[in-house]
Amino acid sequence: MKQFIKYLSLAAFFSLTFVVNPTAKAESMDFAQLIVADDVAPEERLAKKIELTTDALKKADERVVEMRTKLEAIKFEDETPELELRNKLIERADQYSVFYNEKLVALAAVQTIEEVDLLIDAVIVYREGIYATGAKEILEFVLVYSYTPSVLVLADERMENILKDVTRLEGLELIEPSTFVSGTDEAKIILQKAHDLQTQAATLLMENYVASLLIAPEIQPLELEAVPVEVAPVIPGVTPRVLAEQSLAEVKKLYELFIETGSKVGETLGIN
Repeated sequence: MKQFIKYLSLAAFFSLTFVVNPTAKAESMDFAQLIVADDVAPEERLAKKIELTTDALKKADERVVEMRTKLEAIKFEDETPELELRNKLIERADQYSVFYNEKLVALAAVQTIEEVDLLIDAVIVYREGIYATGAKEILEFVLVYSYTPSVLVLADERMENILKDVTRLEGLELIEPSTFVSGTDEAKIILQKAHDLQTQAATLLMENYVASLLIAPEIQPLELEAVPVEVAPVIPGVTPRVLAEQSLAEVKKLYELFIETGSKVGETLGIN
């Protein structure tokens, strides 16, 4: 019984925390807000503006390195479209890192506030254009192929252990056989739905990737050999991220059911 309560406690914890996914932590740094007060000496103002911009560029690069690390941790079989896309996203992250480090080097050579402002403007244009779209795709890939699958693995383990504990309690005649069948059956359905949504998210992500290859003018025929050429129609409003987040929502629902089941077990045993 103690083991059962332990898993329910973990369920309560994860039901509150696991919904914070990588896309929710997307880069929110605003270079346009790097403002220094005018009521200081010009030299001090320049030094402060350089300091703030340097810190912002370093933090932006740290975020890129973090994304790259998460991408590298996702493993696929050789010569698969998933691996091909992951590697392209890693290359993209490398390009972002090169940009930020080049700006850091340039920043070390500036002599005036105006030069700093021009550099910041260039960074803002880059982030709003090239970086924003690419970072979103990287975070979506991590959500679909790393974060959500890891949450599902935990959910599978919790489900298996809770089912074992319920069976054990029935065997000890501490609860009536089949008392919690409806609850466990519902949990199985919810968990399967979560897995199905995750599968759909991964499928759609790769279909979108294939579609991008088919319309890219520079693509070579050999690059398409590793992936199917038939692309299913995309449902408006449905994206890999949306499907993955729906999968996480189902897991949250599952943990809430675990807690409810635990409460009922406690009432049955008279320990609540």
